[in-house]
Amino acid sequence: MEMKEIKNKENGRKYGINSWKQHIRDIYGEMKNDIEFLYPNNSAEVFLTSVWKTSVDELEGIEVMVIIDNKDDLYISSGTSSLVSFKDHEDELINGNKMELPIKCCIHTHPSGRAYFSETDWMTINAWRSVMNSCIVLGNNEYLAYNVKSELAKMVYYGILEYDLRGDE
Repeated sequence: MEMKEIKNKENGRKYGINSWKQHIRDIYGEMKNDIEFLYPNNSAEVFLTSVWKTSVDELEGIEVMVIIDNKDDLYISSGTSSLVSFKDHEDELINGNKMELPIKCCIHTHPSGRAYFSETDWMTINAWRSVMNSCIVLGNNEYLAYNVKSELAKMVYYGILEYDLRGDE
């Protein structure tokens, strides 16, 4: 699936002030029945790519966080290039339906390009451990998915294979 592009004539960007959130919701809505977050499948990877592209292309390197609750509702926020919270995105938590626990997945980007759990990420994971199933951090052509309950992780890198895998020296 290709990312849908919505041009905004005023500033030349693909989305308006908050329409980038709707774009993420639209992609999720089209794919949510096929997405597996605990051990991400191809559909999850398409969705994760849309979150990443929004973070680095549309928001010019600002962290994005997407929380998927037990009802498959999305709660989306953005922050700075190194921190994301719901500050200035309180409407996500107040308007509409209240978040239902457990959290299926908490996704956030690291626009620096590396997919890893920072000290702050681990504090968040540990604080929410009892009510969160999985969390995923996105980097440039990579992601790290963590199953909070089993403590199993999956690290995926995308790119052109540069080495011969036959094992010959």
